[in-house]
Amino acid sequence: MLILQMGGGLGNQMFQYALYRALKEKGREVCIDDTTMYDKIDRHDNRLEEIFPLTYCRALKSEYDRLTDSSLAPWNRVRRKLFGRKEKLYKEPDAITFEEKVFQETDCYLIGYWQSGRYFEQIEEKLRQDFYFDFERFSDKAYGYLRQIEQSPAVSLHVRRGDYLEEKFAPLYGGICTETYYKSAINYFRQKNVNTVFYLFTDDTEWGRDFAGTEMVLVEGTTAEEDMALMSRCKNHILANSSFSFWGAWLDPAPDKEVIMPSKWLNTSESQDIYYGLCSLKIDAAGNIVWKKE
Repeated sequence: MLILQMGGGLGNQMFQYALYRALKEKGREVCIDDTTMYDKIDRHDNRLEEIFPLTYCRALKSEYDRLTDSSLAPWNRVRRKLFGRKEKLYKEPDAITFEEKVFQETDCYLIGYWQSGRYFEQIEEKLRQDFYFDFERFSDKAYGYLRQIEQSPAVSLHVRRGDYLEEKFAPLYGGICTETYYKSAINYFRQKNVNTVFYLFTDDTEWGRDFAGTEMVLVEGTTAEEDMALMSRCKNHILANSSFSFWGAWLDPAPDKEVIMPSKWLNTSESQDIYYGLCSLKIDAAGNIVWKKE
């Protein structure tokens, strides 16, 4: 039995589900623990089954206790105190580095974010069916943006602010997606097509109004899932170093789409696996194009 821990926001949940789906495809007995990380105040909501037409096996408490050695039975408490915890865990060493050996595990509790398309490249079409957005359920506001996007050479531009601006996260995310990075990406698409329309998606609409000005459309008054769905309908994409960004671009099925990504995803990792199968162009914090897909 494998149990995969689910945690984080929508983008992270989608990566975790994608690994679950890939493990199932390989015949593994696997379930998802979707409660442990969502039972505290200020945690993200877990709404995958509400947003998408998918379902998954939920882990039993007994199996969770067995793999994490966390049973509260008196004799288990005594044993742990005398001999230590006997847990069976696999902790991902780096969130954006592909770990092929995870597919060899058969009996453990999996902890990680699994942010690489390499985990699910063999089930891409099935995953696209699972991550299908039903626009019939969306608001009139979202429909309005959808009509605009489909009638223009639209580029999605995602800016993640919120917790990324907190000092404690600066060593991890800071200084990567600078204003210079975004301006360079915008110029790249404008040079290719002067009629390009940029749709700005951000979790900070007040800041977004100033940044968008009259040069781009600020998408506001929509839900997170509506934003991701609208991003996926754009022709090309400018990403933040965010799992939400990743999926907004990945879910665009167009084979000729161009996807600009920051040259670093995290300050703490040199891994390139996050770019696998998606990136067309990398731009660094100083606005330089450092890599382009041939």
